[in-house]
Amino acid sequence: MINSTIIIPNLNEINSFEELIEALKLHSTFNIFKISCKRKLQIMKFIPEQQDDIATFLANFHSLCNDAEINDHEEIITLLINSYPNYFFKSEFIKRVDGINSVDEIFKIFSEVIFDELKIIKFGSLIALKHVATGKYLSSWNVNYKTGSGEQVVFASEKFPDGNALWFATCTTTTNHNYQHCTYDDSFYLTHNVTGNKLNFCPSYKSPTTGHSEVNCRRGGYSLNWINTNTTNNNAHYVKVKDVIALQYSDCILSSHDFTFTIGNKSFQEVVCHRERIGGNDEWQIEIV
Repeated sequence: MINSTIIIPNLNEINSFEELIEALKLHSTFNIFKISCKRKLQIMKFIPEQQDDIATFLANFHSLCNDAEINDHEEIITLLINSYPNYFFKSEFIKRVDGINSVDEIFKIFSEVIFDELKIIKFGSLIALKHVATGKYLSSWNVNYKTGSGEQVVFASEKFPDGNALWFATCTTTTNHNYQHCTYDDSFYLTHNVTGNKLNFCPSYKSPTTGHSEVNCRRGGYSLNWINTNTTNNNAHYVKVKDVIALQYSDCILSSHDFTFTIGNKSFQEVVCHRERIGGNDEWQIEIV
């Protein structure tokens, strides 16, 4: 229904729906409408935490482009880049849309890059590390070793991650462009979420059962490095969910095995570190909790 305030000259000479559309576009209010739609596009933001439905976002975006009569692919790319102020998204999206002039393909690439970004491990986000060989999770507890350093125990426990198996990484380097996404170039602290203590490799003390180097948690830890153990994709830059990795401090590698130790009446699967080559017992899979 056309608003009664919109006066269309020579209305009785219009014989088709297409002619009516063209007449309405010539009205001064249509230009105001287009400017309004373009302004909405310029301030439109994709916020994953509040709007995780990419399809809805793109449908609204596409509708506003149609209303504003924006069909230039370069302008659409610029508007999409500005809709999500995220370093990974911006650099990856620009790279993937280079040479693309199909609007549908541009929207498809936008959604693919967003999904890829959501898989990246972020500093401060809770993660769990599953020991690939035994299926148990890197854990700690507010109990101290009765041997070695006497610091807080580290062990592998449970087939499903509980509160003792939650950790978060804190960047200790300045090479990360936005201090948000974890990369394989970063050094970091791995902090136990419940106790606030950091994972620490301690070659000067022996583990309680096998006599390997002890791993513990304490207030001050050493910075670690992610090691990508995937031989088919070892050039990956970002650390992502389901990546299989090793954790390294200096020349020491985090490891676990089926050997256990006991404190009181509770048994713990031993977690140790060593200076040998990386093997099957040194692989951990990253999960987001």
